[in-house]
Order: sequence, then structure tokens, then C-alpha cells
Amino acid sequence: MALVVDIFRKHLPYKKKQTPSGWISFDSPCCHHRGEGVDTRQRGGAKFSEGLVFNCFNCGYTASWKPGRQISQKLRQLMIWLGAPDDDINLMIFEALKTEGGAEDNTKDRELIDFVNKDMPEGSLPISEWIDQELDPELETQLAEVVSYLVDRGCDPLDDRFYWTPIDIKDRVIIPFTYGGRVVGWTARKVRDGKPKYLSDQHPNFVFNLDSIKQDQRYLFVVEGPFDAMAVNGVALLHNEISENQARLINKMGKEVIVIPDQDKAGSKLIEHALKWDWSVAFPNWESDVKDCSDAVRKYGNLFVIVDAISTAQQGAIRINLYKNKFDKKVQENV
Repeated sequence: MALVVDIFRKHLPYKKKQTPSGWISFDSPCCHHRGEGVDTRQRGGAKFSEGLVFNCFNCGYTASWKPGRQISQKLRQLMIWLGAPDDDINLMIFEALKTEGGAEDNTKDRELIDFVNKDMPEGSLPISEWIDQELDPELETQLAEVVSYLVDRGCDPLDDRFYWTPIDIKDRVIIPFTYGGRVVGWTARKVRDGKPKYLSDQHPNFVFNLDSIKQDQRYLFVVEGPFDAMAVNGVALLHNEISENQARLINKMGKEVIVIPDQDKAGSKLIEHALKWDWSVAFPNWESDVKDCSDAVRKYGNLFVIVDAISTAQQGAIRINLYKNKFDKKVQENV
């Protein structure tokens, strides 16, 4: 722990002062990178107790670390703005990993994330391969319903990520879960009314769509459902909670994480989980009839939804909780 804090302290500006409340104040390095004016009033503050906390009282940027956690992307970015070389940042990351419980525990964590291969449902093939096959009238009708469902959702039925089988679950569109190019699970979404909406075979710590994230992508959008993830080229948790291993998989991507919650009570719970991992949260300007990213892309278009998510993203517990109160009120009004 001491080395992580010492490295951070080493890169604080020379001109700084300590306040009676324990904050070390200095000109904040983040403001002009975030579209604000250059800070000359020592509005940046750092405090050290169990770990470290940084808060900019000008532009609202926050970052923190405590033993047992990895170095977040926000703290890495702050270190870059402070002028820290890669060697020092990498040393902080290594030392933080050591506080997670030692080499033996880290090996166990890696094993949890090494997902085992799984078989797709019997008879599954990409829909693109079924289109040209001769099927009996009943199966043709079933396939047509699946295709129509995808079109209605603004999806391309010929996308190789959409599968179908004429056996047992023929009233569902199947989406494979891949990790490192391997199939490690799947989910099947019912295209008619009825429950269960989804049938799935997946690892509890899986994060959907990681394989599709591009190396030069700056932002990583985190959503609940697979259709939402595909709509904005983000990743899906497949529920409204964030496990520790899921957070590790997402943080390892090295992107600026923005959570886009569904506009309902489940989304409110996801916001609470996002706060734990020091991630940004978007509070989109969607109308009341739009529930999630998939709906929003159908109504407004992909570009609008992405730009809106970036522009409405909030950082830091104070700002996020302030916006969450408005979010919860809006959700309650729409019930």
C-alpha cells in the first residue's frame, strides 16, 4: 500500500498546501483536458488515509484507490495528466495487485475468469445459413417470426451473432457468448410474449461482447442486456449487478468506462454498483417511452445515443448521486 501512495505523492505538483481538514490542495491537472479553463486556484485536492482520494473541486473529476482494489482507469488517467511515466504507473498497478491477497489468490482469480467452452443448443446455426434451406411450412413460419423480431429491433438478421435452431426452442433467437474467440455460453431470447423471456447457459462472471471491443476505442459502454450492448458496441453484464470478476474484466480493457443504465428500478440498482467501481454513469436525455439503449438507437439513431451518453456522463459519487435522485424520480413518475 505504501508504495502506491508514495508514487502518487511523488507526482503531485511542487506548489501545494495542506488544509486544516487534511486535504492537500494544488492546481488541478485535469480541468483543461476536460474542456474547462486551466486551474490556477489550487482546486485539486488529495487526501490519504486507508488509501488515496483525489477530487477536483473545479471540474468534478474524481479518482481513488484503497488496498484490495486495482488501479482504476480514472486514476491511471490522472497519473498521466500529472506527468507520471509509464514505469511508475505500471509499478502502481503491480503493487495494487499485490494487495488483493497475494500470488495464490491472484491465481485463483485468473482461473475464475478462464471460462470453459460450452455447446450451443442442439441444431443451432447462424440465421444466415438457415435462410436458404428448405424447411417445412411450420418451421418457415417460426424462422420468419425470429427474423421479423430482429428487424423490428433494428438488428440485421444476417449478422453472424444471431443463431436459430428448429429443435425445442424454435421460438427464440440465440446469441452465442464468446471469449477469446471461443463459445463459452449462450442466451436465447423469446420472440413472442411469454416467460421466461431468456433461457441462458453462461458463466456467472461473464461479460458479453468483450471480443468486439476495438483496441483504439476510447469509451467502453456498460449496459445490462446483449441487444443494448450490440446497439452501442458496448459490453453487457446480463443483469443489473457487477461482480468483482466482471469489474476486473472490464477494467483490464483500459478504457474510460461509462455505465448506461436502463430507465427503470433495475437501472437504479446498477448505478449503485457503478459507484463502487468508480465508473462514470450516463444520464441520457431519452423520452419516457424509451427504456434502454436498444430502444434509444431505434428511435434516435446510434450516433445520437453514443454522443448523448458521453455528454451526459457524470463522475464522482456526489455528482452521480445528485443525478441519481432525479433519475429515480423520473422512473417513479413513469411507473
